[in-house]
Amino acid sequence: MVVELLLLNGAFISMFYYKHGAFQHPFPSLLLYVNFAWVVSIALTRAYDIKRSSTLFSIIRGTASALLMHMLLVFAFYVFQQEYRYSRELLLWFYSTGFASIMLYRIVFHFAIRQFRKKGFNYRNIVLVMHEGEEDQLSSFIGNRPEYGYHVKNVIRIRESERDRTNEIIRAQCEGNEIHEIFFPISMVNYSLLADLIHFAEENLIRVRLVADFRWVNFTDLEIERIGDLPVIKLHTTPLDNWNNQLIKRIFDILFSVLVIVCLLSWLMPLLALAVIIDSRGPVFFRQKRTGRDNRSFWCYKLRTMRVNTESDTKQATRNDSRITRVGGFLRKTSLDELPQFFNVLLGDMSVVGPRPHMLKHTTEFSAEVDRFMERHKIKPGITGLAQSKGYRGETDDFEKLKNRVKLDLFYVNNWSFLFDLKIILDTVKMMFKG
Repeated sequence: MVVELLLLNGAFISMFYYKHGAFQHPFPSLLLYVNFAWVVSIALTRAYDIKRSSTLFSIIRGTASALLMHMLLVFAFYVFQQEYRYSRELLLWFYSTGFASIMLYRIVFHFAIRQFRKKGFNYRNIVLVMHEGEEDQLSSFIGNRPEYGYHVKNVIRIRESERDRTNEIIRAQCEGNEIHEIFFPISMVNYSLLADLIHFAEENLIRVRLVADFRWVNFTDLEIERIGDLPVIKLHTTPLDNWNNQLIKRIFDILFSVLVIVCLLSWLMPLLALAVIIDSRGPVFFRQKRTGRDNRSFWCYKLRTMRVNTESDTKQATRNDSRITRVGGFLRKTSLDELPQFFNVLLGDMSVVGPRPHMLKHTTEFSAEVDRFMERHKIKPGITGLAQSKGYRGETDDFEKLKNRVKLDLFYVNNWSFLFDLKIILDTVKMMFKG
């Protein structure tokens, strides 16, 4: 923190001098606020919550969040201090040099501390406790990661017959061995055993870590929540269980939809609507109940591509379907019939990218046929998705095609990222032009 404050102050002082040639009012008050804002920023973003196992990407992301928060606080200061005219150019130069120097320092420090640990410094002696016969996965993993700075002093395997003597065995291995941490499996925890272990650890300045063997569960993150005095572990099974990711995706959905509606639909929709009306009798838009997030139904809107019929909610469109109009065939081939769903996105029922929503009848049928089909509904359905960008669109006329579509949908749900969404959108645009 001291080094980063020095870098931040150095950037501000040098850029102020470069811009104005001398230190003048309100330089002192602004410099003081720059330091105050940095302390607030790192506290709010928890930028220094860095673990031994933290990746370079997580550190860069945390640093960028702190710098962005700092920028917002300084901009707010500019807005409220209307009696002084501050230089925007000063801010530009200050953040260019400050961002670069702090980010570079974080990266260099990350690799330097790892090399430092590899040479045997800044280490923690640990004891691993596990059931007899259990695979020693943690010990072998730590052994292959010397940059984490963990030295496994002993692996204690507890037999079933020794469960009552667990704490006694752990004490014998820890006393006099300069142990810093005990890794203890949750599967062996009971109240009295854990209470005694924590008491012993605190008396000997040892930290206790509970190891949750959830390898059989597909989760991306763990969160501890307190309900009263009871700690509860929340499993985040998909990236979009995380509130931050949901916010990023929602902001992008709104901005992208508004851009499409204003720049494209404002002039294209009237033309397409006119073509639909001229081609066949009936309404311009077609709406249908479809399955959304958490199995909740919503009205999905499309441009009408079929003649008005009584089977639209029960019978899927097929190749050479007699119900499809001439204009409807063109709209389906180019996916232009899906454009009204950008209004569904604004309403919050859909996302720009996600698994395609099915009519309610198909949701009931497919969930009975395909394993894990309902997992698609953990997130909002999309106008386009990974399956569609890979060519799985339109009619699901055989079981293998349906299964592959679901497989791609689940891969997307479990591996979401903002860049992944952008790639799918670009691939979808290419598919539209290819027809």
